[in-house]
Amino acid sequence: MPGFRIEGISKDKLDDIHHATIEVLRNPGIKIESEEAAEIFHGAGSEIEKHNDGFIVKIPSSVVDDCVQLAPKRFVLYGRDPKYDHTVEPGSSCFTLFGENIYVNDPYTLEHRICTKNDLGVATRLADSLGEFAIIEKCLGSQDKPSETQSMHNYEAMVSNSGKHVLHGFFSGRNSEKIIEMAAACIGGMENFLKRPCVTTTVCPTSPLTLVKNCCDVIITCARSGVGICSITMPLSGTTAPATIAGTLIVQNAELLGSLVLTQLTAKNTPFIYGSVGTIMDLKLGSPAVAAPECGVLNVGTAKMAQYYGIPSWCGSGVSGSKLMDAQAAYEFSTNTAIALLAGSNVVYGCGSIESGLTFDFAKLVLDAEQLKQLQWLKNGMDVSEETMALETIQNVGPGGEYLTSTHTLQHMRSMSQSDLFDCMERDAWDKKTGGKDIVERAYEKARFHIENHQSMSLPEGAAETMKRIIKECEMADC
Repeated sequence: MPGFRIEGISKDKLDDIHHATIEVLRNPGIKIESEEAAEIFHGAGSEIEKHNDGFIVKIPSSVVDDCVQLAPKRFVLYGRDPKYDHTVEPGSSCFTLFGENIYVNDPYTLEHRICTKNDLGVATRLADSLGEFAIIEKCLGSQDKPSETQSMHNYEAMVSNSGKHVLHGFFSGRNSEKIIEMAAACIGGMENFLKRPCVTTTVCPTSPLTLVKNCCDVIITCARSGVGICSITMPLSGTTAPATIAGTLIVQNAELLGSLVLTQLTAKNTPFIYGSVGTIMDLKLGSPAVAAPECGVLNVGTAKMAQYYGIPSWCGSGVSGSKLMDAQAAYEFSTNTAIALLAGSNVVYGCGSIESGLTFDFAKLVLDAEQLKQLQWLKNGMDVSEETMALETIQNVGPGGEYLTSTHTLQHMRSMSQSDLFDCMERDAWDKKTGGKDIVERAYEKARFHIENHQSMSLPEGAAETMKRIIKECEMADC
């Protein structure tokens, strides 16, 4: 893996975390709130015990080992538009948005309000226009739509405003079936969808050590339908996980390996992403500290455990606790995102979000994208080769010379980092160009420009009508 990297945890310590996790999966096991899932585990040799409204599943280490080997190390997240296809593999990285905020700072009035389906479509269009985002995560929920079909409305809003691969929580087995139908209509039919699935589902184990029924149902339905699974656990150190990072990492590892095992037992070689948005609970305030330094340390652990198993990782890092797009939001985003990226996370998640993941801010998404260019450049590190060492050029220029007019500079000038909103102009030029506006105001202006001018990939003929029909039928039938 080229470029700069954070190691963070030795191989011996990763072994310790793995073996402790295997012990947890054996005793006490994990809770499964789905009879069908329990039968799948039992059929592969797991011990099953009835427990209240579910089952306790104790998974043998051999089953875990076999399923880890079945999970692909490399796969493609297909866009509706093939130019947006993104390959997930060791050493690769990409960025996406936080999901799901329930409030939005209106990009025109700056009013803080409950979000709507239209807001999700507008935010998706902005993300589609920004090249720093290879894939699209649902950053807002359609709070103006019925909860039973909200995930369908969310998918309609996203796929109508982007040609990129969509990551999206389906929330139930029934909704999964319907969203897969909708996605197939948007990529030219089910045959095309099976070749190029343009959506990946996100599921969330419930800490500590529980896979609720909807989580299990979505995994089973999607794995059988050829849809990849991104399992994202959210342990809170001190409340739903131990008050230590190592203990929290073991809890989340058990939850994620449980998700992985269910995925691979349902359908071998289903793409699986190992994800976490874990952090600590601020025990004085009683609220998650989403940008605490422990979040960065846990992200290193998440990325390294995924690498240990040879599967892709997903690290939640870009969310800020700030209520505004301000210096706190910038510092928190930069610190934890840099750590996740340099640890080797394949998907870095959380852009555009403030207020601990409750509010989406358009200026923050634009500024996060700006910072991602810098961080990606940093991650790529130093290229040392005969060409980049420029020995002949140095000798030709000699003492007291200049490099501005050299051929070597002309050949390499476009490889140097560039910024759009960040500036290093002298003051008069800055004042003339910006009118003295601060960077947040200019970020809102850029967001509004993209919202009003970006043309996302159109849907195939009849796809919009098909999606509306599917949603309407479900709402009439109380899906």
